Amino acid sequence: MNYSNIIVSTKDFVTTITLNRPPMNAVNLGIREEFFHAVTELEKSKETRAVIITGAGEKGFSAGMDVSDLANIAKGPNGNQIMNAIAGSTKPYIAAINGHALGGGCETALACHFRLMTDNPKAFIGLPEVNLGITPGWGGIHRLPRVVGKSKALDIILFSKRLSAQEALAIGLVDKVVPAADLIKEATALATALAKRPPLAVAAVLSGMSVSLDKGIEEGLRKDEEWAPKLASSKDTMEGMMAFMEKREPKFIGE
Repeated sequence: MNYSNIIVSTKDFVTTITLNRPPMNAVNLGIREEFFHAVTELEKSKETRAVIITGAGEKGFSAGMDVSDLANIAKGPNGNQIMNAIAGSTKPYIAAINGHALGGGCETALACHFRLMTDNPKAFIGLPEVNLGITPGWGGIHRLPRVVGKSKALDIILFSKRLSAQEALAIGLVDKVVPAADLIKEATALATALAKRPPLAVAAVLSGMSVSLDKGIEEGLRKDEEWAPKLASSKDTMEGMMAFMEKREPKFIGE
């Protein structure tokens, strides 16, 4: 698929997806179609072990749904399909929040496993939909309380609060606030470190944790049991054991 609304690049097992409709990178049908296709393909790719999502320009990570594109809202993959694919991925996703992350933009960040945010004082993150008489529709109602707790999530959603980077950091909504000039560098460093971890073991952790959070600990434990024999017989487990014995850095291949 040729992409015109997003940019996808891969280097050293790290893939960066850039939402490319500046200045606010609002999500239209084109982004939904291309974004879902990219996430689906990356899940199958052996060349990708970690993914960064960011926005083009400095003003917006994403302002969420493009209201001028409402005529196409029932076409193509919907936001929940995309967010669920990211949240349920067996590869770690990092949101490099370079500007406003509002509505669906915040929900995109919430679907990721890690969140870094620019220190730009003009950048805000939040779920302001209730101001319009609607609710966050791409999982924000459910993912935000998992990250910041129920009462804080209700406060943010019901009062349509827009948080600065430091406010978001204080409540754990983002993991780190980074100077704007260093955001992609920091996100890439984290992604590169994650890409060096054993891919199968990483997939097992992400898979088990996702199932446990969605369906309960018993289902999560069953998922762990499914992964255990795969890991035990893998080349990566053998490599990890040998590297430990030989006191060297392991080289994992994802097999």
